Amino acid sequence: MSVYNGMPYLKEAVKSILSQTYKNFEFIIVDDHSSDNSWLYIRCIKDKRIKPIKNKKNLGLARSLNIALQQARGEYVARMDADDVSLPNRFEKQINFMLKNQSVGLCGTWAKLIDEDNKVIGEVKKPLDDKNIKRMNMWVTGIVHPSWLGKKFIFDELKGYDTRYDLAEDLDFLIRAKNFRMANIREALLLWRSPQKRRSYSDIEAMYRKSLVVRWDHFRKGDLSNLALVFLTRSLISTFLFPTGLKVFLNRKAGLI
Repeated sequence: MSVYNGMPYLKEAVKSILSQTYKNFEFIIVDDHSSDNSWLYIRCIKDKRIKPIKNKKNLGLARSLNIALQQARGEYVARMDADDVSLPNRFEKQINFMLKNQSVGLCGTWAKLIDEDNKVIGEVKKPLDDKNIKRMNMWVTGIVHPSWLGKKFIFDELKGYDTRYDLAEDLDFLIRAKNFRMANIREALLLWRSPQKRRSYSDIEAMYRKSLVVRWDHFRKGDLSNLALVFLTRSLISTFLFPTGLKVFLNRKAGLI
C-alpha cells in the first residue's frame, strides 16, 4: 500500500487488511511524504506485520510501489489503495483460488464502488478469463488494480512498475505481463472508492491521456494486436474531443470504472 495524505480513509483501509481471515502476511506501507497525519497514524499501529516506510520526498504511486516490492518477501504480492476497503475474506479466497489454479499468475476480484460515506453506488465486473482480460487491456485495465494478488516472481521478472507511466502504471504492467495467465474471481471482495469522487477532473483527464500514451507505445512495439488500433482510434477521438465528465459517465455506464 502506498499512502499520500490518506486520512481519513486510511484507518478503515488498514483495519480491513489487518482483519483478514488469512493472517500470514507482511503489510508494507509506504508513506509518500504525506503532509497530513498519515505517517503518525501508521507509526502508532501496534501490529508486528506492518513494515512502515517513509519517502523523503513525494515520488508518486509507481515509484512508491516499487519501493514496497523491493522489500516484499512473500510468495505472493497483494495490492490495495489507502482509501479502499478489502472484505475480510479477500486474501483467503484469492490465495485459495491461486492454489487451485496453479497456472494463473495474477488474479483480481470484482469490486463495489463506494462514495465518501461508504455508500455503494455501483459495481465493477471485469472479465473472468485470461483471453477476455487481455482483450480488455487494449482499452482499459482488465483487473481492478487495488484487488491484485499475484506471484512475486512476476513482479520481479517485469522489474516492477514503469515509473514513466505513473497514473497508468497498472495498465502498462498488465500489458507487459501478457505472457502470464490472468483471472478474476466472480465476487466483489473489494470496496473501491469511486475514482471520480476522490480525484479532480484534471487528475482524471491526466489519467486518460497517460493511458492513451501507454497503449500507443505498446502498439508501436507490437505488444498489442492490430485489433488494438480500433480501440486506439476510438480513444484518440474521445480523449481529445469529449469533455472529461462525459468520458467518466460513458466508462461508468459501460462498467469499466
